[in-house]
Amino acid sequence: MEIFRKILDYIKDNGKWFYPSVIFIVIAVASSFYYYYGIYLPEPNFSDENFNYVYSDAGEYIKPGSSITYVINCRNTGNRDVENLIVEAKIPEHTSFVSSDSGGPLTGDGNDGMLAFEVAEIFKKDEKATLSFVVEVDETLDKDTAIELNEVKFKYQVKGESFNDNIATNLVSKIESSPDLSNFKVEVVDENGDKTLLGDILLYTLTVKNTGDMDALDVEIRSDLSEFVEIIEDSISGQGEYKDNYVLWQIGNIGVNSPRTFSFKVIVKENLVGNELIENTSTLKCGSDIIEKSAEEKLDLTSDLATSEAYIYDANGGELYPGETISVRVVVRNTGDKKEDSYSVICPTPAGATYISQSGTAEGIRWSDEIRGLVWDLKDLGAGEEKEIAFRIKVNGELAGTGGAITTNFKVEGSGGEINLPQKSLSVRGNASVTIVAMGDSLIARSNWVQMFDNLLEANYPYAEYNTIASAKCGELARGGLARYDSTVGPHRPGIVIIAYGTNDVGPHYSEFSVSLEGMVIKAKSQGARVFINLIGPIDYPDKENYNEYNNVIRQIAAKHGAVVIDVLTPLSQNPGGYLTDGMHYSSAGASVVAHTVFNYVSRYLGSIGQRL
Repeated sequence: MEIFRKILDYIKDNGKWFYPSVIFIVIAVASSFYYYYGIYLPEPNFSDENFNYVYSDAGEYIKPGSSITYVINCRNTGNRDVENLIVEAKIPEHTSFVSSDSGGPLTGDGNDGMLAFEVAEIFKKDEKATLSFVVEVDETLDKDTAIELNEVKFKYQVKGESFNDNIATNLVSKIESSPDLSNFKVEVVDENGDKTLLGDILLYTLTVKNTGDMDALDVEIRSDLSEFVEIIEDSISGQGEYKDNYVLWQIGNIGVNSPRTFSFKVIVKENLVGNELIENTSTLKCGSDIIEKSAEEKLDLTSDLATSEAYIYDANGGELYPGETISVRVVVRNTGDKKEDSYSVICPTPAGATYISQSGTAEGIRWSDEIRGLVWDLKDLGAGEEKEIAFRIKVNGELAGTGGAITTNFKVEGSGGEINLPQKSLSVRGNASVTIVAMGDSLIARSNWVQMFDNLLEANYPYAEYNTIASAKCGELARGGLARYDSTVGPHRPGIVIIAYGTNDVGPHYSEFSVSLEGMVIKAKSQGARVFINLIGPIDYPDKENYNEYNNVIRQIAAKHGAVVIDVLTPLSQNPGGYLTDGMHYSSAGASVVAHTVFNYVSRYLGSIGQRL
C-alpha cells in the first residue's frame, strides 16, 4: 500500500491531475483484485498436459485378446488445494475391465463402461498421483477395429464450486487380426487294409480349424480326384458337391476356434496294371489366401505264387517199391493281381530217387549240379493264371532193405522271393529182417502167445521177415534165465528181447530177482537189442499176493536202463477168470490178450515197413 500513498502524495502536489489519477488508481486496484480472486486463485488445476496426461503400453496395432494397461498421471498445477478429486475414464469399446491399481477407492467396476477413481478428499497444490487400470481386448474382432480411450475427466471442487477438466488422450490402437487356416490337412485311409489293391475303398478326410483371431470368410475347399479312382457320391459329407472329377465345398464362414471336417470315399479302379501313385490334391481358398495339401496312396499290385503246389504219385499204382517210377507235377499259380514277369521252379531230386532223363517239361528246363536237380526258368505268368511242369523219377534200389520215403523239397522263386512248396512224400516198401527172442518161464512154455504175436507182426508188416523165438522153461526163475542167456539167447543176435519172468520168483524176498532181471537187461542191451519187460500177474495163488512189489522192481530197472515196460497186468485183470486157467497160467483167450498187448507196445518201435527203429 506504500506505492498508493506515494501516488496520492504526488497527486496532491500536482492538483490538476487529481481526479484523473484517482480514477486510474481505482481501476488499477479493482483489476488487481479481479485477477487475483477471479483468475489467479481459481485457475484450472489439471489442465497442464505436461503433468496431466494418459499413456498406455499398446502400440499402433494390437491383437484380439491382448491386455492393455492405461496409466493416468495427475498433478495439481493450480494455485489452491482442491477437494473431492475424482478421475473418470470410460473403458474403450471392444474391451473389458480386468483390474486396477488406483491408489484410492474405485467406485466403478467397468461393467457399465465407466471407471471412477476417488483420488483424495483434499488434493493439495502441486500434489501428484498415478492411477492405472488394465483392460482386455475382445477375442474376435475384425481387422483395423479401433480401440480408443477417448478422454479422461478430472472432477473436483474448490471452495464448494465444482470444476471439470477434460484431458484428451489421443490413444488409439488398431486391431491386427486375421483368420488362420494353416492347419488344413488331408488324410487318406484304405478301408480294406494296409496294402492298396484293385477295388479297395479309400476314405479321404479333410480337416481345418480357424486358429486365427477373426472369422474366416467365403471359405471354399476343392478336392481333385486321381484318375485311377471313381467317386462314391453318396459318401460325400458336409453338403459337398461332385463335379468334373472333383468335390467342391462352398463353406462360407468359419468362426474363430471352429473346427470343420469333411470326407468322401473313392474306389480304386479294377483295370489298372501298374503300381500307380494315387494322388489327391485339395485346395482351400479364403479370400486371397490359398492353401494346397495332398495325400498319396501307392497302388501295391503284386504277383502271388504262394499257393503253388507239388504232386507226386506212384505211376504204377498200389504200394511203391524200389525200382518203380514216381510221376511228379508242379503247378505254379499266380493268385496275385499283377503279372509275374519271370520266375523259376526249383526241383532238387529227392533223396532215394534218380531223375529219369528226358522226362521233364521242355520249356525253360536246365540241370543244376548245385542242387542235384532240375530248374525251369519261365516267363509271363499273368494274374489268375497257372503253369504246370512235370517229370519222372525212379526209386533207388538202396531202399530195398530198409524201405523209406521219397520226399520233395521244391521251391518257386519270383519277384517276391523264394517260396517253399509244401512237402509231399510217398512211402517206399522195403524188406526188413528182425530177430525177436521172448524168454521166460511156463507163461511162455505153456502158452502160444509168442506165435500169435509173430502172426500179428507178419500180418501187419508183409514186407518184413520176422524170426520170433520162444525161449522158455517151466518153473524157471529169473536167475535161471540170466544163467542161460549167453548160451540160449545171445547166439541169435536178437534185435528185440522180451523178458517175461517173475511169476515163479514171487515170494518174500525179491533181491535175487532184481539182480537177475537187471543182469539180463544189461546183456541184451550190450548186444544192441531193444528190451521189453512184461509185468507180472494177475496171480491168484497162495503165497504170491505180493507180486506187485516185483512189478515195482521191473519198473525201476526199466527206467534205469531205458527198457520198455509192457503192461499185460491191466488187460488181463479185466477178466481173470476167463484169461487164467489156474489163477496164474494163460487160457487161450488170455494168450490172445497178451499177444495183442505185446504187439501194440512193440509196434511203436517199428518203422513203416516193420523194421526195428
